[in-house]
Amino acid sequence: MTDKGKQVDTSETPDPQTALGAVMPVIADLLERGTRAFALSDWENAIDYFGELSSITEQTFGDESQRYADSLVMYGRALLQHAIEQNALLAQKTLAEAATGTLNKNEESEDEQAQPSKANIQFEGEPDFRQVDEQDEVEEDATEEDEDDDFAAAWNVLDVARVIQEKATDTKSQLKYAETLMLLGDVSMESENFAQAVTDFTSALRVKQACLADGDRELAEIYYKVALAHEYNQETSKALELMSDVQRILNNRLQSIKDSAEDKDEFESLQEVLADVKAKIEEWKAPPERVDVGAVTGGDQLLADKAKEMLRLAVEAGKVTDITSLVKPKSKKRDGENKPEDSETKRVKNEM
Repeated sequence: MTDKGKQVDTSETPDPQTALGAVMPVIADLLERGTRAFALSDWENAIDYFGELSSITEQTFGDESQRYADSLVMYGRALLQHAIEQNALLAQKTLAEAATGTLNKNEESEDEQAQPSKANIQFEGEPDFRQVDEQDEVEEDATEEDEDDDFAAAWNVLDVARVIQEKATDTKSQLKYAETLMLLGDVSMESENFAQAVTDFTSALRVKQACLADGDRELAEIYYKVALAHEYNQETSKALELMSDVQRILNNRLQSIKDSAEDKDEFESLQEVLADVKAKIEEWKAPPERVDVGAVTGGDQLLADKAKEMLRLAVEAGKVTDITSLVKPKSKKRDGENKPEDSETKRVKNEM
């Protein structure tokens, strides 16, 4: 029985279902927008949408939920693609500078014309030439750091997703976990950390072997990625061994569908893939070709001289570093180079 003089508290705790119903349309909208931006290669907008999606899913479903892991994978994939694009643009710019001998001053002038708003914010007044030179060096260092940061951001986001996904035991979740491991391997390949790429791709292979039939085309893909990582890590014999597994899987698949009219397109596609795999094997078996520029004669001599002159100018301008004195035989690897345990140790610390 309620006392007349006592006010009854009519406030109610928010209904979780009502709150979820309110946030789901927001999640669906961000997912649609991010997916559209990704399909259009609009990486920056995709990063924004998927980043916001990850934040909302974490708050709504928790930081150990599979929904959160899924959003992180989309976010990390967009970060990776953006980093790859920026890396390609930087490489093209560096090659163009080395080939033409473009001065930093001309480069800075073009950047100011292309991005006047940023230039106005960064520079006030007219600096002297010494300040301009120092600023150029800072900008070059910042560009390299931004490139590394892009790949590092993709790695960190995907690694959080990996930690969440590896706890699930059902087949569907395990296959998602394998895809995330493959993305981590892609990040390592782009970062030229080939030993770590071998580790990630090999882990993905083991997961997929446990979930898929032996003749599944997805296994051929991951075998190829592991082989490629070994080849870049100067382990050609291991790479060739894995490529034989790629051939075996593709040949078995071809045999199983060769008499099927419905699989005609796949049959033709697989034949092309198999031809490419065989060509890659022959390429890896062949010893590396050495080009003797001094032996070039006839009409090619002019081109050879031009190449030598371009390289000399690039070295003098500081665009290309002369590392001839640092080159060592292929068999003598530096201590500590490409050690996978460093990245693995980092992972263990992150998971603790």
